[in-house]
Amino acid sequence: MSNQSNSNFITYSYNDLCDFIEGATFFATGGGGPKDVAHDLLMDSGILSVDVINSLDVSDDMQLAFVAEVFAPSSIELKKDFKAAVLSFEDLVNPPAGTETGVLPGEVGAINSIIPAIVAALSGAYLIADTQTDRALPTLDMGLFQLNVPFLRLDMLNDNGGVVAQNEYPSTDLDSMLLEDDVETGMKGHPELNGVGGFASYPISGSELKSYFNNRPRLLLPNTFDYAKQVGEQMRGPDHVNQIFGTIQNWMDLLYKPVNYKPYNLFKGYLTVAEQIHAEQDHGRADFISSDPSRSLGARIYYSNENMIAYYTLCILVRGEPQIIELGPMAIGPDAICYLLTDTKFGCGYSFTNEAFTNDYGHPNFFRTHEIMLVGIPEVALRRYGDKNIIENFKREITTAKEAFGGTFDGVYTPIEDLQGQQVGIDMPRKKRALGGDSHIILSSPVVGAKIGYTLDGSEPDQDSSIYDKPIPLLEVAGKQFKTNFFHETGPGMTVSAQFPKM
Repeated sequence: MSNQSNSNFITYSYNDLCDFIEGATFFATGGGGPKDVAHDLLMDSGILSVDVINSLDVSDDMQLAFVAEVFAPSSIELKKDFKAAVLSFEDLVNPPAGTETGVLPGEVGAINSIIPAIVAALSGAYLIADTQTDRALPTLDMGLFQLNVPFLRLDMLNDNGGVVAQNEYPSTDLDSMLLEDDVETGMKGHPELNGVGGFASYPISGSELKSYFNNRPRLLLPNTFDYAKQVGEQMRGPDHVNQIFGTIQNWMDLLYKPVNYKPYNLFKGYLTVAEQIHAEQDHGRADFISSDPSRSLGARIYYSNENMIAYYTLCILVRGEPQIIELGPMAIGPDAICYLLTDTKFGCGYSFTNEAFTNDYGHPNFFRTHEIMLVGIPEVALRRYGDKNIIENFKREITTAKEAFGGTFDGVYTPIEDLQGQQVGIDMPRKKRALGGDSHIILSSPVVGAKIGYTLDGSEPDQDSSIYDKPIPLLEVAGKQFKTNFFHETGPGMTVSAQFPKM
């Protein structure tokens, strides 16, 4: 319980916080820290509850600070520390006796949301229910405070109270990568931290918090903790998929009406292969195959801790060896790409992170036999252009993640609602042997009545190109640059390309 007097709060019980961790893991887009570690941190902290308050209900003179944990998921599995974040917050805020205090989380993710909750409970402060984003992010410059809010000070202590980094900044410093760089420098200068640290920054008053909430565009999204907790509760029910989609729809209606946005069932299938490179940000690539045994359609996700971009793929056998062909993207960050287990693990839903696909910290074989749904969520609030460009920062992380596996990114961001319903579907019958002369390509249009055109020389298809009217023999496209698009009176779709291997 907080040591304060404001009556406009609700109290989250221990079980509420457990539900929140489950929902936050779903919204964290494959990152945000492993949820088993979040549960361990919660249990080790000894807290039984935390008082949660909305931004508009805080007192004007409340003293608040942003709190976060810095870690690679592979590091925090080995060092589960929350004390450094507590000491950093208390050192930064340090208000006069009787002054109300609050802890401001930055994102929705298992660890970087439960750490602020623990800090609030142990410090006798309120936990603010609103965050800069409703998903997890790899770096600070991808949140809504970027280029809008001065961070003013950094306090980063270790779990014994020793100084890792302490800096003050002018109010004109708004690029949070300056803060991120100083945190990173502090981490590198203290190898004894073993890749895990806590820090506090963005000291603000209650009146400033209210102004950021009321800003247009808004710099804080409302009730994100309740949003995640509700989804965590729904995970326990047999109809969890429909209930979760309904909750997401209600959330988007609240934020974005009269414009209509919706969540997407992007793909259902099983994990086939996952690769991860451990670094300050864990870069990884995960491949999936459709749960429909007749299809060769697959999916591929690249991540930088959090999922950054997802592609449709074809998984085919060439001379007995599996080969993945990337097709068009199904979702691109900042739009969220979330994991949800549709096969029931404990008679209910189940959320997880990319760490679950690794042999070191997860059970990849489990996900090779239990169906996973990829859920896409439009992140309209994070689509900022011009001098407050979050899109460019996502492009940077996507490029880095793809380059880690020898790939490239063309730098084009397309909103998820434009990707869905604007691309020709490409599929093949699944075979258990190498591709033969009887194999063929199947195309499908998302728009009823549209014509599908294709080319084999890498040129852009138009209405004068070859028109698809029956399955295309694989021998016709083997070794060629295949491109396809659909054409309708409402306009053309988006071109999809595929480089098919030689037979």
